[in-house]
Amino acid sequence: MRRARSLIALGAALAVGGWLLFSPTSHEAPPPAVAPSGAGTVTATLQPGVVPARLADGAIYTPLFYLDAGTSVGTAPSPDGRTERLLLRGAGAPRELRSLPKERFPQWLGLTAADGVLYWAESAATAAGPYETRVWRAPVAGGPAVALTADTGAIVFFDSQHDLVVAEDRVHWVAATPDDAPKTEVRSVALTGGAVSTEVIEGRFRWTSWPWLVSVEPGAAVLLNRTDGQRRQVPATAAEQVLCTPEWCRAIVETAGGRNLIDVMHADGSGRRRIPADLNTIGVDTGLLDRFELLTGVLGESLRLLAYDLPTGRTIVLAGDVGVVTARGGIVWWSTGSPDPDKWHALDLRQLA
Repeated sequence: MRRARSLIALGAALAVGGWLLFSPTSHEAPPPAVAPSGAGTVTATLQPGVVPARLADGAIYTPLFYLDAGTSVGTAPSPDGRTERLLLRGAGAPRELRSLPKERFPQWLGLTAADGVLYWAESAATAAGPYETRVWRAPVAGGPAVALTADTGAIVFFDSQHDLVVAEDRVHWVAATPDDAPKTEVRSVALTGGAVSTEVIEGRFRWTSWPWLVSVEPGAAVLLNRTDGQRRQVPATAAEQVLCTPEWCRAIVETAGGRNLIDVMHADGSGRRRIPADLNTIGVDTGLLDRFELLTGVLGESLRLLAYDLPTGRTIVLAGDVGVVTARGGIVWWSTGSPDPDKWHALDLRQLA
């Protein structure tokens, strides 16, 4: 039943995330306190890493996480279609990290890396029937994958780069409480495994930049510092929904006409400005590298990938005619080809001027 609660928590998390990003309102957004800088639009000259979507064995590969623009972790079925594999793909042949029968419906979530080690959560049906979620680790340079714990509670995933956080020699995550109260279980396990530490806090939160959590309930965001217990209320109005890190926030309002208005600001409400043009944000993570908001916008019949440079107000065109777009940390990746991906492209945002 633990896994059943975990799936409910996942569904609730995604529902909340969707509400925050797309909830309609009849209110207009407050005017931005600071006008856009007018730095204009430029096109990035940095070339992305590109790999075919189809592996040498014929399987279609889907990246879930990039360590750098040329090294990723993702999934692909086995050539006979009976198993689903988690692969590390870089130079040379892909390395299999995990493999589970398809009838166990495996999912790999929350991937992250620290100090040359990969970490992830693996959810799958057990032989007895109920689902189970375990936290795993594996060295990037080679070596076996090791399960750290199955005591994950009703673990919640937000499709965020902070679903698992590695800090202070532990892996951290959040889970729903058994009674579905408006509280959060803050859980962690040592990098070597062992007993899980659990603390219950008031309110529903998810991890953002360590050591901060951010609220996920509708309304203005609250930032919570787990080191000293400090809580910060982010200035916002009832008309908008706000996503934050300790440095930057994204405020979104859908107007009565169905248009999304996107403002960015510091977490204390200062430096507020409106992102120009009719664009859509990517994911729940804001202010990547404390610098970029990633966006997509339609030009003609194609979808462009853009990065809004928060310090300068520049809009940087990263790619045109993109398909699926995902970002984690400093890497953004996207597919090209239709209807199935033909290639995967990855760009390291840290290399942008």
